[in-house]
Amino acid sequence: MSTALRALATGYVSVAVLLTVGFVLLRAALALMGRWGLPLSARQTLRAGRATLALALLLPPVCMAVRGLVPTGPLFTFERSVVRLTTRLPEPAWSPRPAAPAPRSPGTPASFPVGTALALLLGTASAGHCARQLRQHVRLIRRLESQPRLRQVGRVAVVLRDTEGTAFSTWFPRRAPHPSAWVAVPSSLLEDAQGLRLTVLHELQHHRQRDTVLAYVRLALGALFFWNPVVRAFERWLATCQELACDEALVRGGKACPHDYARCLIEAALRATHAPPLPAGVTGMAHPTKRRIEMLFQPRPSRPHRTAGLVAAVALTLVPLALWAQSATRGRAVTLAEAQALARSSQRQGDLPVVVDEQVVEKLNQLVTTPKGRAFMKKALDNLGTHREALTRTLHARKLPEGLLAVAMIESAVTNMPEASNLPSLAPGMRGAGVWMFIPSTARQYGLRVDAEVDERLDVARETEAAAALFSDLHGRYKDWRLALAAYNQGEKKVDRVLSETGVRDASELARAGHLNDYVSTVQAGLLILRNPHLLD
Repeated sequence: MSTALRALATGYVSVAVLLTVGFVLLRAALALMGRWGLPLSARQTLRAGRATLALALLLPPVCMAVRGLVPTGPLFTFERSVVRLTTRLPEPAWSPRPAAPAPRSPGTPASFPVGTALALLLGTASAGHCARQLRQHVRLIRRLESQPRLRQVGRVAVVLRDTEGTAFSTWFPRRAPHPSAWVAVPSSLLEDAQGLRLTVLHELQHHRQRDTVLAYVRLALGALFFWNPVVRAFERWLATCQELACDEALVRGGKACPHDYARCLIEAALRATHAPPLPAGVTGMAHPTKRRIEMLFQPRPSRPHRTAGLVAAVALTLVPLALWAQSATRGRAVTLAEAQALARSSQRQGDLPVVVDEQVVEKLNQLVTTPKGRAFMKKALDNLGTHREALTRTLHARKLPEGLLAVAMIESAVTNMPEASNLPSLAPGMRGAGVWMFIPSTARQYGLRVDAEVDERLDVARETEAAAALFSDLHGRYKDWRLALAAYNQGEKKVDRVLSETGVRDASELARAGHLNDYVSTVQAGLLILRNPHLLD
């Protein structure tokens, strides 16, 4: 499964979990508040429901964005971690890319991409459902266009239905001057002026509350999570809350007498008894009549702080749940013990050693778990296939460890980039050029021509020769590969001064104390990925 598809699946599962838990939690909290004598008004309840819906929809992408900055776990499961790999014999760090895939034996069936197939099936079903509902909306709008209009104010049109049934309101995006908001009332209401007035006011209130616009959100949720009964119940509950909020707004606002409005609701319910169902997303008056009438004569005081407190309580539950869902669906972080075992199992004799400490584990998880880190390292592994032969030939000729390829990965993602390039680098300090990112002074010191006409740092073969000579000199000077790597990035003068002032030769201890930067830890984390590319699977 590709990274993009995995991210979509993660977001989909997270939204499904948050919608389910959020709705159950909200209904339980409302029930408790009613039992404790702290009921919310209908409009407050609707706002709390919409806020819960918004949290469930927005938290997963927000958590994904945060996860891009703060790692919470790599994209591999415990079964694929080092516990199963510690007994595996070390493999070559790199092998040439095959020109063509190896032929599959006749007896070995091809693996079926179950995840991709399920995603395509679900997407097709959801898209088909949405397309069918939207087509019904378009047909409904065309029918409304042909109905006689009682009145039009701005882009809101009130029309008479030529068939019996309940009144309803709908909205559809259209260009001016065509109406985009509709109120449809049955023609029988022409004989009842009071009922006609209250019905039109009720449906116009739906437009004021943006119920007809948000109906498309409920339509999309019903299509995407058709398999989840809790989401469908959430959708129906929101539709009921919208009707109750409209009733409350009209009666409390003094636009309707409770007795007259109750009679209007009863007549609307009688008309809707034998009426065909309305298209999904269209707001109608066919909702629990008894409960609505009882609410008209039992007004509840509005307490804004109760709504804010309820939404805050729901958010305090959903935020950590969203973070947990991200980690649960995408894997977990490498621990110190696992990274140490991974380093031991993949260490090749004579190659660059990896000393795993907390800093190396932190850098490893940043490279493996964050989208930017993963993209950078995947690009580095891909690019290494192009320059592998030239780089390793020179390193072997100088009797240098092949693990130094990790330096090119961290410096430039093995990209032969000019100094003015905007491509990313994970190495701190001054930017250089080429695969090894030589700065001009170092390049000239090792025989490369760098001037306005020629930049031999972009000659991979020559720059690799210079890099190999520099590595040989640094290792001969410090007799320690980690100190040599620190000097490669920060310079011999810096490392010499630190060694002289502290008397410490442990690169990890010097970095923890702030005397050296985190370059050595980053290279060693990259080396672990170089030797264990399965971490990016």
